[in-house]
Amino acid sequence: MVNVTSNRLETSALDIHYLRAGEGPPLVLLHGWPEFSGVWHKNIPALAETFDVIAPDLRKFGKTRLLDPDDTTTTNPDILAEDLLHLADRLGLEHLGIICHDVGAYAAHAFARRWPDRVAGLLFFDCPYPGIGRRWAEPEHLREIWYQSFHQQPWAAELVGYTRHLPDLFQAFPLPLGP
Repeated sequence: MVNVTSNRLETSALDIHYLRAGEGPPLVLLHGWPEFSGVWHKNIPALAETFDVIAPDLRKFGKTRLLDPDDTTTTNPDILAEDLLHLADRLGLEHLGIICHDVGAYAAHAFARRWPDRVAGLLFFDCPYPGIGRRWAEPEHLREIWYQSFHQQPWAAELVGYTRHLPDLFQAFPLPLGP
């Protein structure tokens, strides 16, 4: 049985939460949006048999918090890459493998471009490609990323996090049934 621990560390700007398990070469798992480190819960035990697996909550996700609550810095790939660099430095990771997708892929791209000597390997999936152009926002594609608009609605967190019991969900948020 693999022991997955929940950990915290501070950098100059963040209180970073991360999950960690296993021993071996370091492997960082970077989540997408609107996820957090827990999205890797099925992958961590298997990977921890071979690697020192670290799955952080990215800036403004999960349990990672800004140390200055009044900080209005816009999050972008370069800032996320710097956060990853600070995490790696604080953990003493000289070279690391990275598995990532979605927002995590943006951070990994920026990290690998700026500090290629720190990267042992990269695996991208569900990867936004910077050169994709207008196709990402074309009406035909928007139906493929509907969840992004959904999660930005003011009522989404209450609806999604309300209950795991289906009958309670329908009582709290009655939906019209039938014609």
